[in-house]
Amino acid sequence: MTRQEILSIRALRKRAERHAAGLFVVEGEKGIIELAKSTLSVQRIYCVATTIDIIPDKLQAETEQISAKEMDRITQMTTAPGILAVVAIPHYSVQHVLEQIESAPTPIGLVASRIADPGNLGTLIRSVDWFGMGGILVSADATDPWSSKCVQASMGSIFRVPVAVLDAEMSSEQAHFHLEMEGTPYTEVAWEKGLLWVGSESHGFKGTSLPEHSIPVHIPAKGRAESLNAGVAGSVVCAEIARAWKEK
Repeated sequence: MTRQEILSIRALRKRAERHAAGLFVVEGEKGIIELAKSTLSVQRIYCVATTIDIIPDKLQAETEQISAKEMDRITQMTTAPGILAVVAIPHYSVQHVLEQIESAPTPIGLVASRIADPGNLGTLIRSVDWFGMGGILVSADATDPWSSKCVQASMGSIFRVPVAVLDAEMSSEQAHFHLEMEGTPYTEVAWEKGLLWVGSESHGFKGTSLPEHSIPVHIPAKGRAESLNAGVAGSVVCAEIARAWKEK
């Protein structure tokens, strides 16, 4: 590897650099296998001698074997898994995501509003994929969905689920629901096609312009925990939406 290649890949650790280059990083065997099943554009794959056999045939042409020392310099993980891909960030419009949601098996999409933790956002993307919800919109002030931690947490779902940045207020013409500490119990909501908003665990929807007439949805507690994190709360309600929609 050249010094410039190493520096360019290391730069992708920063959000601004990722979006300026239009590239993100995928690491680990699971990620590479899921990547091979997707339609995303793989620019280059780097691997060490012990992981060369992991590379799917589809990606062999883009693969370069490097030393363990070079891998340690470009990895974004504490312990390098020995295989790393540089991939083009797919760009979807809000309208495209809404259209995908409209035609999905479970036609209620998810809005991740001000979610700061990449693990939570990755979990929500994975749940949207699992429950057939079609797509996810992410507020501009949320964590970057293309960070390595979010990509890792999504377990490959981000390669299949269209993600768009919510860059304007949403119309109140469609149905909107948002998770709150008080509201209609989630098992009693009359779900309609639309969007489920999941806010920051720390700040909720403070500073967020929720659509007019958005319906507050509540997960009743049975124990003594103060709250659920955003990833768990959103996933619980996604499961109920999928169940309820199947029975329609």
